[in-house]
Amino acid sequence: MTGRPLVDISLSDSPSLWQRFVGVCDRNASWLMPLPSMVVTALLMVFPLFYLLYMSVHDWMLIGGKPAEFIWFQNYLALLKDQRFLDSLWRTVLFIVLGLIVQIPLGLAIAVLFNEHFPGRGIMRTLLLLPMVATPVAMALIWVIMMDPSQGVLNYFLSWLGMEGIAWLSDINLVIPALVLVDTWQWTPMVALICLAGLSALPLEPFEAAMIDGANLWQRFWRLTLPMVWPTLLVAILFRFIDLLKVIEHIYVMTRGGPGFSSETINLYNFLMGLFYYRVGYGSTISVVIFALVLGASLMLIRARRTSW
Repeated sequence: MTGRPLVDISLSDSPSLWQRFVGVCDRNASWLMPLPSMVVTALLMVFPLFYLLYMSVHDWMLIGGKPAEFIWFQNYLALLKDQRFLDSLWRTVLFIVLGLIVQIPLGLAIAVLFNEHFPGRGIMRTLLLLPMVATPVAMALIWVIMMDPSQGVLNYFLSWLGMEGIAWLSDINLVIPALVLVDTWQWTPMVALICLAGLSALPLEPFEAAMIDGANLWQRFWRLTLPMVWPTLLVAILFRFIDLLKVIEHIYVMTRGGPGFSSETINLYNFLMGLFYYRVGYGSTISVVIFALVLGASLMLIRARRTSW
């Protein structure tokens, strides 16, 4: 009996090791592809955080040659008795609250205005970006000149209105609002851009129906625009909260925390404690507190945004 020779199909058709490896990669590509970037990101974020926690439980001075000493949670307990830290925390809360109260409504109003069609809208939107791209330190120096009590342009404008000059940066009651004014000038455009993106994505049908029903401009804004843009507004609040908490450039340039300590925020106090007083362990403890504040506020705002959908 003649015929073809028998072939061991099980051996000839078995996949190679490389083919099996490629098959596994194809089946799990959804998480294998971003895995390298996730690992690098984790190393860049997790290691500094754990090292910060490690330093926060040590008494570590950069001068004197004394090695770091493990002191458990004494730095955290010392913060509760540090009146300068508590005062800086209160000033930070005041700075954040004033900034959000001014910048969020103002940015939303600018976004609503620029969402309308009018001649020169493109040019106005471009000019809106200029404060954001300016160097913070350079702008802070310009604002120092503008707020000069004797030769500043702001007091010159006040004299036109028959008002006396204001000691913008040397009055302990006005220095925080003056710093909020500078921050508002520079970063309100970012709030406006975020809100403008949200307004541009809103559907037109509810507004057209409201106009047919006779709703006026204020009713359309209060009943339709504000509820629908609220999730986007929460994103702007989150970004501005984080930025206001960690702002340091123009505060340090304009006041150095003065007069006295009346404009010293928690981030500026942390900067001075770590880099000027060389108390790295104590400064790390303050950094942990700042991180906890940012994390807590971020989680609350993210939760509020999810529940608002």
